[in-house]
Amino acid sequence: MHFSNSQSGRALWPLLIATMVIQSGFGSILPLLPLFVRQRGLPLSWIGLMAALYALISFVGQLILGPLSDRWGRKRLLVIGSFLSALGTFLFLLAVPPGYYLLFRALQGIGVAAFLPAANALVADYVEEEHRGRAYALMSSFYMAGFALGPMIGGLASATGSLRAPFWVGTVLDVGALIAVMTGIAKTPVVSRFTRRANDAQHALIPWRYLVGWLIINFGWMGLGGMYDATWSIYMQSIGANSLLISLSWTLFALPYLLFNFFAGRLADNPAKRPRLIYTGAILNGIMIILYTLSRWPWVSILLSSIEAIAMSLITPALNADVMAFATDATRGKIQGVFQSAGTLGSFVLALMSGYLLPRGATDALLAGALVLFLSIGLAFIWQGTFGRRASME
Repeated sequence: MHFSNSQSGRALWPLLIATMVIQSGFGSILPLLPLFVRQRGLPLSWIGLMAALYALISFVGQLILGPLSDRWGRKRLLVIGSFLSALGTFLFLLAVPPGYYLLFRALQGIGVAAFLPAANALVADYVEEEHRGRAYALMSSFYMAGFALGPMIGGLASATGSLRAPFWVGTVLDVGALIAVMTGIAKTPVVSRFTRRANDAQHALIPWRYLVGWLIINFGWMGLGGMYDATWSIYMQSIGANSLLISLSWTLFALPYLLFNFFAGRLADNPAKRPRLIYTGAILNGIMIILYTLSRWPWVSILLSSIEAIAMSLITPALNADVMAFATDATRGKIQGVFQSAGTLGSFVLALMSGYLLPRGATDALLAGALVLFLSIGLAFIWQGTFGRRASME
């Protein structure tokens, strides 16, 4: 990956590695988490509640911790996020009543709330606007690489016959991410964008009216994460997949994402193409969810998930790059905090909805997720058609 400032490119690598490692730790437990807590007595309806609590805590945390990364510096929030993720994963290994699992998941939610806005803002600190599509594609590729490796590692660990093994693996990986952040990331960006202009109120003004459309899209699109956290493993089990195949399905989802992501990132360097990439990817995403409900074979669903991954690869770099186009030196963390929190609010709503619908069947939860996504696409399109998209249009 080439950037006009080679120093910026070099500075980005420690963040990319830390992101991949922490996502590997998260991914190693995610596919088997519903099965783990259910095996230990957590009611089926509470699985959705656990995913919803995780999303709610992340939502509130990102609103608070995103702006703090503008004031305290990105590294401090990255360290806090890595530490809390490791601690939350480790606590699942304790012999405690099932209700405590909700608290441990909430702790992981705070870790994510500290890590994600700071990490995404740091990319914009390092990389110029004309290369941010590729930069965010690279960032999401490392994120998804961890997503591919983590479930595979966790699935292999679970093949020992114990669902506890993936949590040991996840804890070790999260500690590795903490070490990578502490030793590899500088306290201040190499290309420093923080100047005294940040104290100018006009400079710090955020054009929210132009950002609302993308916040709505992020609510519906990232909200699917809450639905899948609560539903996917149960859904795959219901059509005959075993624990190893369930973990493998997450890995196979990530691979096509990685293959198409760099191409999508180059397309996203062009601001004019970003809305088409976002809307096309989101619509295709929703169609795949509907097709899941018609599948009766695990490998068919895995094939559909590969197509969904390609759709997601179109959205991620374009959406992040376009949101950061509205940011100034002093507002990147704040905008990322609000942007990420819109997605986690969607995760909270869909996880809660999925928990309510799961006793009736995973198909109902999937259809509800598709409905919310298509509604968000329609509302975002109407909003942007009414108010426009870019501040420069005024």
